[in-house]
Amino acid sequence: MSRAIKRGEAVMPELELSLPGKLVGLWPVFAPIAMTIVFIMARIYAGRPVGFLYCDALVMLALISYISAAVLLVTNLFVKEAILDRLGLITTAMGFGFNLSGWMIRWIEAGDKEGWKEGINGMWRYYPLDNLYALTLGFCAGAAITTLVVIRKPKYRVLGALSMPILVVVLSLGMLLGSGINTLPPILDSYWRPIHVTIATVGYGVCLVSFGLAFAYLLKDGIRSEAVAIAVALFGLLVFGTIGGGSSVLFHGEYTVSLYMGKSPLPVRTELPFLGPLMVVTLLAVLASLALFVRDHLTRNENIRRWGWRFFRGAAVLQALVLVLLFFQLKNVDNPGGHIPERGYPVLSQWMSEQAGRAITPQEAQRWVQNNSKEVNLSLNSNPVEFGGLIGLFVALLLVSLFAWKREEVTSALPELKTLDGILYRTVGVAFPLLSLLLITGAVWANESWGRYWGWDSKEVGALVAWMAYAGFLHTRIAHGWRGRRSAYFALLGFALVIFTWLGVSFIIPGLHSYAGV
Repeated sequence: MSRAIKRGEAVMPELELSLPGKLVGLWPVFAPIAMTIVFIMARIYAGRPVGFLYCDALVMLALISYISAAVLLVTNLFVKEAILDRLGLITTAMGFGFNLSGWMIRWIEAGDKEGWKEGINGMWRYYPLDNLYALTLGFCAGAAITTLVVIRKPKYRVLGALSMPILVVVLSLGMLLGSGINTLPPILDSYWRPIHVTIATVGYGVCLVSFGLAFAYLLKDGIRSEAVAIAVALFGLLVFGTIGGGSSVLFHGEYTVSLYMGKSPLPVRTELPFLGPLMVVTLLAVLASLALFVRDHLTRNENIRRWGWRFFRGAAVLQALVLVLLFFQLKNVDNPGGHIPERGYPVLSQWMSEQAGRAITPQEAQRWVQNNSKEVNLSLNSNPVEFGGLIGLFVALLLVSLFAWKREEVTSALPELKTLDGILYRTVGVAFPLLSLLLITGAVWANESWGRYWGWDSKEVGALVAWMAYAGFLHTRIAHGWRGRRSAYFALLGFALVIFTWLGVSFIIPGLHSYAGV
């Protein structure tokens, strides 16, 4: 018998409530679902978009609600006001209602767009999981409902401060992907599609909450704030080392984004003025904080630590300015085609030569851009993963700065370690079977569509590796008695692999599942 079974799992003391009492306690979950039903019925009755009853508007309302919830719940970590506590729960519930409504009304919009053609599975043909944007809406809805289940009780309300900021970043990135409705290839029109992908969205959402819980455990357990800052600084290096085409910020001191001709992307990037130098300064601040924190880790020098935090917080301010300037330039830069670096024209000329069937020189490509400058534009959807990385970096810098500044207030507000460990275990206990069903239903669907259960496609492999991380969490806990920090690290790793599976296939590693990013 394992040590875990001998010792027994951590149990959270609960009030003995009757079934009606328990249902009343679930009002934060039921109320948004009821709101969604009302919105769907109103949209069907109207027969067309009315007021805010269309997908994009509802998703924007969801984002506003989630941001409000994140701010309220994080603020309540420090000031501990009952009104903030209550409003944090209400705005989270509102965000879930708007999120779920937008996701489901997209179903109606997809059917209206195509005229509700009969497919293999009738109306399920238009189930809103046609691309990565729709998948993200489901992902966020799954995370929101899981968060509501956890924080519906006042004693766990503080845990929403760890999951809601991540949810804001994920939904923001999803909105940057573009909300266009796609028609899937007939080979993918199967009853298994809504089953498989719905399980994926809910499972990923539960994994997001488990990540927040694991981070909460590490904070409560006394992990050094400087160690967390080092991890964020390394994430910053990854972001700045991969954006702008991979080298423009690091080697050229400029930031470039993809150009569009109408709604079609061009294989060339253009520079956003003044943004590159600001990113370089931000990167230097991140590097300085990283070097100082590493030195502090080795020497435990108070003065070095103090300067490390000054640079780290300075990087958070600079990153905020980067985001403001980025979105301002995307909307207001004049003649975007006129800012293409010289090194970009050979790539454009090669692409034009392939399209035209004759050789076109870089000089001709440059003249073509100049002659068509009015048709060349920028788009918020041009580089969504890059923009999402920049937003995520700002949120990480800001939250870690705040948590380090008020570390005692944060840790005192969190539940006891035993309670956090128990909630994390239960959350992963829900995520793991969902990820298992994800693999099983995906294999059945693949056999129906492609004639094989498993083909080592990039997304299949990514899903398997993420599943193995959570399997490792449960195996080491049940068979070897692991808990606490070691289990928390497994949860962090698992969610990192989930994020890679969610985005990596569509934007980094091509495969049969790349249709999700179109």
